[in-house]
Amino acid sequence: MKVEITNKKSNPLLSREEIDFKVTEINSTPKITDLKEKISALTESNSDSTVITEIKQNFGEKYCTGKARTYKDKEKMKEVELDYVLGRNFAGDKERIKKTKESKKAAKEKKKLESKKKKK
Repeated sequence: MKVEITNKKSNPLLSREEIDFKVTEINSTPKITDLKEKISALTESNSDSTVITEIKQNFGEKYCTGKARTYKDKEKMKEVELDYVLGRNFAGDKERIKKTKESKKAAKEKKKLESKKKKK
């Protein structure tokens, strides 16, 4: 499996880099964990703060394309990324995902309470 970065864009507002990549020399769609390791090695980032958001492979083709995001801060990644995307990328960390969902719910409830207090 050979991974090539085709486009790299910095997004300072969300503290991340958005990466487009192409994977060649494959017979089937690669696993997300393998791609995360390869992309984090190419970008010199931590695989725990790398998220694969998209993998596309057309029928019969020996390559696939995809999109990834590497974050500078793990907490920012948890705040920004959707739960199902984190679930796909960190399937072994189900407890961590559950805690993330609970903390997001708690933050929303806290904002609701604060907005109600301001209205009074």
